[in-house]
Amino acid sequence: MASSKSGLSPAITFLLGAASATVLLVFFFTATAGPAWPTTSTTDISASRRQPVAGSASAPAAKETEQHSRARSRVRKASPTNATDDDAFARMLRRAAMEDGTVIMTSVNEAWAAPGSLLDSFLESFRVGLNISHFVKHIVVVAMDEGAHRRCRSLHPHCHLLLPDVDGLDLSGAKSYMTKDYLDLVWSKLRLQHRVLLLGYNLLFTDVDVAWFRDPRVHITAAADITTSSDFYFGDPDSLGNYPNTGFIYFKATARNARAMAYWHAARARFPKEHDQFVFNEIKRELAAPPIGVKIRFVDSAAVSGFCQLGRDLNRIATVHMTCCIGLENKLHDLKRIVEDWKRYVSRPLWERQAGMIGWRFDGGKCIH
Repeated sequence: MASSKSGLSPAITFLLGAASATVLLVFFFTATAGPAWPTTSTTDISASRRQPVAGSASAPAAKETEQHSRARSRVRKASPTNATDDDAFARMLRRAAMEDGTVIMTSVNEAWAAPGSLLDSFLESFRVGLNISHFVKHIVVVAMDEGAHRRCRSLHPHCHLLLPDVDGLDLSGAKSYMTKDYLDLVWSKLRLQHRVLLLGYNLLFTDVDVAWFRDPRVHITAAADITTSSDFYFGDPDSLGNYPNTGFIYFKATARNARAMAYWHAARARFPKEHDQFVFNEIKRELAAPPIGVKIRFVDSAAVSGFCQLGRDLNRIATVHMTCCIGLENKLHDLKRIVEDWKRYVSRPLWERQAGMIGWRFDGGKCIH
C-alpha cells in the first residue's frame, strides 16, 4: 500500500499542476480579450459611423440616430450666435423638427401673409396634396415684420419674427422685384437659415409661392450635401451646368454646409445688386471645390417644378413654384389656379389621371406657359 502511494504521487502532482496552469491561462485571455461577437454597444457605434452614399431622405427614422445627435451637439458647440441653447427659436425648432431632425421653413412679409394671399394658398396646398398634410406641423414660418407675425400666429403654431439686417427697414409691403428693399428682404432670410444649420437641424427651405402636392423628399438624396430645385434642368442631376432655384433647397446639418452658407452670404459683397439665387449660381463651383467641397445635386424640374420649365405630367409633380413670374398679383393669381387644377386632377378617376388626361390650364394665366 505504501509503495502504491509513492508511485502515483508524481503523476497526480503533474496533472494537477498542468490543470491549474490551463485554468490560469484561460482566465487571463478571457478577461483581457474583446468579445468574439458584436454586442449592442459595438453594433450601435459601428452603425453610427456608417455614412449613407445614396437613397431617399424621405423615410424618417424611428428615432434620432446616435450619429445625428452627436453631429447636432458638435455643430451647436461651434455656433457663435447660440449663447444659450434654450432660446425661443431653438425651442421652436425642437417642436417643429421631424424625427430625422429636418425642419421645413418659409418666409413671409405682411403682404404675402395677408388673408387670401400667398400664405393661405401655400398652406392649402398641403391640405389638398397627397398624404402631405402632416408636414404642416413641421413648418416654421419666418415673419419679416410685425404684421406678418401677427397674421401667422393666428394660423400656425410655429411663427418666428426675424428683424431685417438693416435697422429701420420696412419689409411689410409687396416689394418690387430687384429693388433695394426686395434684395434686403431675400438676403435677410439667409442669416436665419445659417443659424438653423448651426443648431444642428437639416433645413428644407421653400418659398411661400410654392404649391406642395406630393412629398418632394423622395427626390432628395443622402449622397448630396445640398439638393436644390432647378429653373432649368438639363438631364444630369450632378451637373453644375443646371440653373438652380434656391426657393426650394435642402441642406443637411453639417459643419461643411454651415461654412457653405456663410460663404454664400459673404459673397453678397461681390454682387451687391444681385439677389441670393443669382449669387448662388455664380459661386456654385466655388462651393463645390475645396476647401468647402460640398456636393450639390439638382432636382428634375419635371417633379419639383416651376413656371420657368413647367412639368406637364401631373402624375410626376411634387411641387410647383411660381418662378419666372414677377409681381405679387401675378404670382397669387396663378398659384390659386394651380391649386384649383390640382383639385380637379385628384377628383377624377384613377384611370383618367394615370392616362394623363388631366393637365394644367394655360388660358387665362398670368405667367404659366
